[in-house]
Amino acid sequence: MDLRVINLTPATSTEQERALDEVKDFALTDMDRGGQARWTYRMLQEPALSEELKRFAGPCTSASNRVDSVSFQPCRTWHYRSQDRYRIEEWALPGGTWTYSAVFDGHMNHDTADHVSTHFGPYLKSRLDSALRSRPSPSALPKLVSDILEHSLEHIDDAMISEFLALFPREPNALTRLDPARARRLVNEKKGESSGYSKTARAFGGTTALVTLVDPTRSHLWVANVGDCVAVLGEKDRSGKWRSRVVNSIHNGSNPGELARIRSEHPEEADCVWNDRVLGFLAPTRAIGDAWLKLPAIYAELVFKHLDSDWLSAEIMESHVPRIRTPPYLSNTPDVYHLELGAGARQGSAAQRVLILCSDGLSDLYNGYSFQEMADEWIEHIGRELDSPSGPGNLALSLLREAIGGSDAQLVSRNLTVEMEERWMDDTTILVQRLP
Repeated sequence: MDLRVINLTPATSTEQERALDEVKDFALTDMDRGGQARWTYRMLQEPALSEELKRFAGPCTSASNRVDSVSFQPCRTWHYRSQDRYRIEEWALPGGTWTYSAVFDGHMNHDTADHVSTHFGPYLKSRLDSALRSRPSPSALPKLVSDILEHSLEHIDDAMISEFLALFPREPNALTRLDPARARRLVNEKKGESSGYSKTARAFGGTTALVTLVDPTRSHLWVANVGDCVAVLGEKDRSGKWRSRVVNSIHNGSNPGELARIRSEHPEEADCVWNDRVLGFLAPTRAIGDAWLKLPAIYAELVFKHLDSDWLSAEIMESHVPRIRTPPYLSNTPDVYHLELGAGARQGSAAQRVLILCSDGLSDLYNGYSFQEMADEWIEHIGRELDSPSGPGNLALSLLREAIGGSDAQLVSRNLTVEMEERWMDDTTILVQRLP
């Protein structure tokens, strides 16, 4: 056999310097995981670092200049693209303009969060418009709007699951006689939003929902929550000190009250909550969707398992469905809060009140903090931004920057540019609303 020898010309000193220059900004990190694994990241300097953060986070400000927002997932792998959705809208309704803001943190797939974030707002607006046309008294307004929020969140979940159930016989005995091939065709038929696949996917997947309304006088705030997003109200007192308040209860395994509620509803099932997760699987204890945790197990065994998708694994079915004995295990009932902001919200300085809404990706970045400690940190940072002589920029972007490293350029660079195939932080969406 003839061997061909290839001679390579040694690199010149200039070429060696160029090669070293190309890699001088790269470093290795264990992402604070310990062990032997290391990943490459690129050290960025300003202004490139801030520009890269903007590119990933997509900062926006509402048309009224009252609400700043970001939605952030630095992992570029398609499978791990963000499942968070948010909405900021101003509604011209009888009596004036209302502000609607919402964060939806999807899980399992994108279908549920896409559907709910698109359809919930119009439904809520329609219900609110109809109620306001009756000219309710000021004293009746707080309860009226609270009831509308509660009904609307329950309605969109009930309607979504009902659309799925309508694809199949409702009687369990009839469902057991359903031809598996027909079931497979029904749940995988893809012809638009009303297709069998769309109805099945959005019923199976889930999303949390954190929704707020501010009335035209900006003297009333409503917060409705299903899941583990967080709402924090910050207020500046007369001494100039900022104080924070966590507005909503957190619906996940960190809340002993939620775990006790589920256990009381399923007293004979030790594994109804396991490892602080519903059936050992889902972290939120209340959610929109997740029909397989709300319906009899036969739907998971005979219908959902036929879904042809890259987000549903056989392991989920095999490991968790046998634990479904007395559904539902998840609630779709929101906690609704009404806060009177008072005249100060209309007449005081613009820095007097702010409202932060965020998905749990932000709280995950504060490991070891209580929710109140997180709230204090966030409001102190926002307060400094609002009080700075140069004036604030995008408050949501500033809070995100603080959470992923702040002034530590190396840490921020690592969190933005590390070369990992898997997701290294949760989807993070932040809305900061000024309430002057």
